[in-house]
Amino acid sequence: MKNSSSSSPGTKTGPAIRINKYLALCGVASRRAADRLVESGQVMVNGCIETTPGIAIRPGVDEVVVGGKILALPEEKKVYILLNKPRNYITTNRDERNRETVLDLVDVRERVFPVGRLDRKTTGVLLLTNDGELAHRLMHPSSGVDKEYLAELDLPFQARQLSVLTSGMQLKDTGEKTSPCKAKILQGGLQVVVTLHEGKNHQVRRMFRSLGYEVKKLERTAYAGLRAGRLRRGEWRYLTSVEVEQLKRGGASP
Repeated sequence: MKNSSSSSPGTKTGPAIRINKYLALCGVASRRAADRLVESGQVMVNGCIETTPGIAIRPGVDEVVVGGKILALPEEKKVYILLNKPRNYITTNRDERNRETVLDLVDVRERVFPVGRLDRKTTGVLLLTNDGELAHRLMHPSSGVDKEYLAELDLPFQARQLSVLTSGMQLKDTGEKTSPCKAKILQGGLQVVVTLHEGKNHQVRRMFRSLGYEVKKLERTAYAGLRAGRLRRGEWRYLTSVEVEQLKRGGASP
């Protein structure tokens, strides 16, 4: 199969999928019937007749032709999902070690993806969508989206260190400087609520580790003003139209 070097402007691209699934999504035939189409030489991929049913193609990159017609996936409706992520789920579309991912928790027809990441041990609010433009805007450092975390520590947090935590600090492991954030001490110092705008890798855990604490549990309690509310761990819901509009305007109301 010849591979095209790049997709055309405005073409919707996606992860590689088996050709029978692609033909089915395009409305050509069922997967079983699509296999027969391929085997009988009625399908062309990038200008060549393809007779191997099990091949994978890249939507929006590889050109697939059946009956002289170039196929394209139908435009998906935009969906916006709020998930209360449990521990031990990977925030990715696919894991090479076959661990459970957040997509295993969400049963929708659309091909959604997580907006940003939460590490495997972190729980709480996670957005998923197929709206790439909005996701990119929310994740961009200039967006200023609030991310609120509840950290449970191994030792009581000392109030005298609060200004160090919130004024922008240097991380000991890499020397990176964090931006100023907000923080509130709870439960006699064993819990601290941290609200920040940026999203360095494992940032909250690294900030506390730099000050001599280990985070025993970490939950993202809000993202762009959205909270899990009554959702239990592993449960999800669609965002309301009002919430979506608030996100598009820069964040939901806290």
